[in-house]
Amino acid sequence: MSRRGLVLFLITCVLWGVPYLLISVALEGLGPVGVVAGRVALGALVLLPLAWRRGLPRLLRERWRPLALLAVVEVAVPFTLIAVGERTVSSGLAGVLIATEPLFVLALGLFWGERERLTRGAWAGVALGFLGVVVLLGVAGAGAGALLILAASACYAVGAILMHRLFHDLPPLTVSAGMLALAAGPLLAVAALTEPEPQLTTRVVLAVLGLGVACTAGGFTAFFALIAIEGPARAAFITYVAPVVAVAAGVLLLSEPVTARTIIGTVLILAGAALAARRPAA
Repeated sequence: MSRRGLVLFLITCVLWGVPYLLISVALEGLGPVGVVAGRVALGALVLLPLAWRRGLPRLLRERWRPLALLAVVEVAVPFTLIAVGERTVSSGLAGVLIATEPLFVLALGLFWGERERLTRGAWAGVALGFLGVVVLLGVAGAGAGALLILAASACYAVGAILMHRLFHDLPPLTVSAGMLALAAGPLLAVAALTEPEPQLTTRVVLAVLGLGVACTAGGFTAFFALIAIEGPARAAFITYVAPVVAVAAGVLLLSEPVTARTIIGTVLILAGAALAARRPAA
């Protein structure tokens, strides 16, 4: 992995590990669609002024259909599935379940899109990462909530491939702003029509602000820049490290217990990410 790719990798891991904790906090005063609508609208507001001079009007005018598809697959559906799932699934476990995304990317690559040649070390990394996920999950299931979050992970994999195939020629910031803008309006409307009045507290407002400004606006920009440099398969390996951030945040801020299983799973996931993110030797 290049130096620039490594920096983007680390930034994205943090920004995609913290949201699960913030979602859990935001759900204290908002419904799941309200949480998603708030973070998406804020993310769009931050990115739109920056993207406007980088071709956003032309993108919305000429390629709004594929952009709308990306907005559904990468934003509206997975964000909502995660928020609904976290009603019953802990923030740390939610972060771990999203770590299955690289497996979905590789599975899709077998019959859709350009197949990337991965080294044996990369495949070993996938195996170690998956083993780490299994260790962290343990034998106890999380019911329907876990299935919803796994479905969100599959959506992220599809979105990563679509981004690489359809928008590789555009600045990631412009694409991120466009898809967030297209998703914000429908999500706000659905939240207003279907969910009860928000119960806003300082804690809830700060959580939504963090989700929208840092994790959504910043996270998408960093992630898509990483895709442009390293490709969708390697970029998706951030989901092996982001769970470590999610588990650590849960332990430090929500007093979630630290067990031997947590430590072993974390080590396996980190080892898997290190192997899987390597470039093939020249």
